[in-house]
Amino acid sequence: MAIEYTFSRVEPNVNCDSDPDAGKVCSVVVGMSATDGEYGAYVDTTVALTGVAVVLPEDLDLSDICNGAADDGDWKVSLAAQIDSQKAAPHSWSGVVEAPAVD
Repeated sequence: MAIEYTFSRVEPNVNCDSDPDAGKVCSVVVGMSATDGEYGAYVDTTVALTGVAVVLPEDLDLSDICNGAADDGDWKVSLAAQIDSQKAAPHSWSGVVEAPAVD
């Protein structure tokens, strides 16, 4: 099964009312989830915005922000490695065993 990647967290944070850029976005929390069957992994970061990137929420280029964070952090490689590690880890046997008597 192929790994499916999604941006599962996108949370813009705006400047407070006392800031000259009140109501404009100063950072965006970006999170990506990866799933492969029963296995999953997650990573996130906060992307700080400065200068001309500080805009009203409706003017954000979320595709650029989210994909930029994922590319900069090499998230797909990292998440795939986490899932591969989960697949390789020992797991509990689902069968039934009978405990022996105490000697």
